[in-house]
Amino acid sequence: MSRRKRGLSILIVSVLLCLLFAGLLWVSGWGGDLDNECRDTGEIVLFLRRLAGFNDRSTPVGEAPDGGPLTVHFIDVGQGDAVLIQTPQGRVMLIDAGSANAGEAVLRYLDERGISQIDLVVGTHPHEDHIGGLIAVLENLPVGKVIDSGKIHTSKSYEKYLALIDEKKIPFEIGQAGKEIALDPSVTLKILHPGPDIEDSNVNNSSVVIQLSYGEVDFLFTGDAESEAESEILARGYCCTEVTVLKVGHHGSSSSTSEDFLRAVAPEIAVISLGRDNPYGHPHEETLDRLAAAGAKIFRTDLAGSIVITTDGICHQINTVPGLSGSSRPSPDAKEVIK
Repeated sequence: MSRRKRGLSILIVSVLLCLLFAGLLWVSGWGGDLDNECRDTGEIVLFLRRLAGFNDRSTPVGEAPDGGPLTVHFIDVGQGDAVLIQTPQGRVMLIDAGSANAGEAVLRYLDERGISQIDLVVGTHPHEDHIGGLIAVLENLPVGKVIDSGKIHTSKSYEKYLALIDEKKIPFEIGQAGKEIALDPSVTLKILHPGPDIEDSNVNNSSVVIQLSYGEVDFLFTGDAESEAESEILARGYCCTEVTVLKVGHHGSSSSTSEDFLRAVAPEIAVISLGRDNPYGHPHEETLDRLAAAGAKIFRTDLAGSIVITTDGICHQINTVPGLSGSSRPSPDAKEVIK
């Protein structure tokens, strides 16, 4: 049998199997728990053609990068931020780890996924609900490198965090706009913020903001950056447009996620990391309204638990894991999670 006939046979079988699988998901109702970016017919066809061994390099959509999936976990740590990134080549990156009382939960989450060391830790800024949990991580796991905002802060949590980095002789770097992070050759990591005049910014606006690109899928991690920092990012011209996933700044506070910023980045998906019944009223209605007007699907850790996004560089899937908020999965109609 010729290669093309063999490829066509595989394509036909793939189509039938995918249709059968989709039908089973639909009947079982499980499809309500996943958001699958490959629902567009053209992208499904391209995906199936790749399974059949066809080379579609001439297509405008492009092909998935070699190397396997990228997985990004927005860990539910209550009122705080923690993002775990597993790259296609098995590298591990952790951006923040919630407050000190979430540290054990983060360690448990890592252990359940077989993670015994971390290649890169990023402390976006010195607030306790971001770096407090990193103390437990630094105490218990080998860490290859730490990137920090460099914003001076005198809290006990930040002092202990810095002391541990020094004690364990972990390589330490100040993150500044324009730098690229070498972690995995199949993934591009760019620092978009802060700039050189960090002392003129408040602590939130000193947040390390990172853009991750894998194939045609972009993530934007914003820490607690507020509208002032967002304006600076746009003015520098570093920021990507039409990002796939935006980690919403400052837990959905109205001080972040400005209309101008949303207009520029145009996220398909917005993830808000926050605690249920938090004392700050997060997420603020103004932010939810702006995200909805921008057409973003909104996922919240207080309602969905930990939110896990897996991508091959073209398509992406979203699933959820129980977290500190006591949540497990979105309801089948996802009304609680997607607004």
